[in-house]
Amino acid sequence: MRAHVHEAHESLDGLIGGLETERDYLRYLAGMAAFRISAEAAVEARRFPSWLKDWRPVSTRLALEKDVETLRLSCPPVSALAPPETDSGLLGMLYTLEGSALGARLIAKRAKALGFDEDHGATHLAVQTAAPANWRVFLDLLEAAPVFDLDEAGAEASRLFRHAYDAMMLVDRAEEKVHG
Repeated sequence: MRAHVHEAHESLDGLIGGLETERDYLRYLAGMAAFRISAEAAVEARRFPSWLKDWRPVSTRLALEKDVETLRLSCPPVSALAPPETDSGLLGMLYTLEGSALGARLIAKRAKALGFDEDHGATHLAVQTAAPANWRVFLDLLEAAPVFDLDEAGAEASRLFRHAYDAMMLVDRAEEKVHG
């Protein structure tokens, strides 16, 4: 899976940048909120296969909405994402969403250095990093999946990364209109 999303992941990371200033973080938060809220809605709209048992991805939607409200940000409207059509597609989306918790640990440290924490503007990062075992459980379930098409999963994971990239670009375009 990593090979399928490498290029899209690198592009998104490059667009987000180092999160060195408060403005960088606010930009990141607006883009991620726009992206994750629509991405989580797409995943939640899909029936989960029984072999995933009770496992579910960590949802950051409510925490993101709180952070956006706390910091009085506006998020650009992003197009709705269609739910994945297949179990493999669902796994690709889940791989991307759940895997983002790994990078969220680093982002949480950077946010804290800028004055954002679980009580002020980074609630979503606290939620996202609070269940590190969820990623390991997901990987075990992925490994045991009775049906798995790597190309379908990779295509959905890449689609999710492109959607995140597009959300960040919408934030940048909105910023250009305000400050341009």
